[in-house]
Amino acid sequence: MKRIGIITSGGDAPGTNACIRTVARRCFYDGVELMGIFDSWDGLLKDEVRLITREDVTGIVQTAGTILRSARSRLFLSEGDEDKAKAALARHGIEGLVVVGGNGSQSAAAKLSASGFPVVGVPKTIDNDLAGTELTIGFLTAVEMCTHALDNLRATAESHNRVMVVEVMGRNVGWIAVEACIAGGADLALIPEFPFTLDDVCDKLKLRHDKYDRNYSIIVIAEGAVDAEGLIDPRSTAKDKLGRPKLGGVGPMLAREIEDRIGYDARCTTLGYLQRCAAPIAADRILATRVSDAAYDLLMTGDSGKLAGLQGTAVQAVELADVLGKEKKVTQDYRRLADLFG
Repeated sequence: MKRIGIITSGGDAPGTNACIRTVARRCFYDGVELMGIFDSWDGLLKDEVRLITREDVTGIVQTAGTILRSARSRLFLSEGDEDKAKAALARHGIEGLVVVGGNGSQSAAAKLSASGFPVVGVPKTIDNDLAGTELTIGFLTAVEMCTHALDNLRATAESHNRVMVVEVMGRNVGWIAVEACIAGGADLALIPEFPFTLDDVCDKLKLRHDKYDRNYSIIVIAEGAVDAEGLIDPRSTAKDKLGRPKLGGVGPMLAREIEDRIGYDARCTTLGYLQRCAAPIAADRILATRVSDAAYDLLMTGDSGKLAGLQGTAVQAVELADVLGKEKKVTQDYRRLADLFG
């Protein structure tokens, strides 16, 4: 291949620019042209495509966001969308494509690959919910940011005899909440995989405060967590661009219920986009470099239709078709760690 493309799709994640830099530098060394596709799949259809230069990728390994910009797109949700994408790629002479993204992005990559176009995937999402890889780019930085927030909020919670509820991202999975709970020493993690009951939450708080004479507690709750009785539901009637219910507000709802039920002073802090916007920590920069380097090799050797995922300490190729429609959930054993050591 003499000309390939790279696209970043879905929510931004720390380490994405390190991916772009890695693929670009491999292209420079091999004399291959790299075409950057801006504004995700919709940008491709609008021909927002240009050659990536050395100047474009100088000094970006440590930066957040994506120099290609990103968006969520409805492309590949309708029959015939693969042909539209292939026609746009052909207009720019792109012979193969590197797709940097999470579940939705890799589902699109799998469909494009199934239509006969050479595609490889790079796993990027702060949610860490992509099947086929133990870690996704951006997740470790997001956990680091949440842990830092928990460390700081502890002083305020203790000073004011308060229950602090911290709402973090996690629509369908609770990896950020669970790992931040463990690393930050929070007292409880509530996640989508395991619906909670308000009675159980309040009983655990009362045990901690009354029996163990503690004057504060910290709860980490994922934005998609729900209670088993349906009393707290973060899913609004409003929809996002992909038709999914917009989330938000589960943290304040929980804080109000705690105050009403057991009388403890409770407040919520929602971390929101602070989880996405930090400069990538070293581990994410290295992960991004390793999997992107492997993805480039897969594409250039004709082994397309694969995701470059991390398995143990090694980067392994996983069939994109095997990733399609799957989410990596928090296991009961991992949840147990949060319960024991949070």
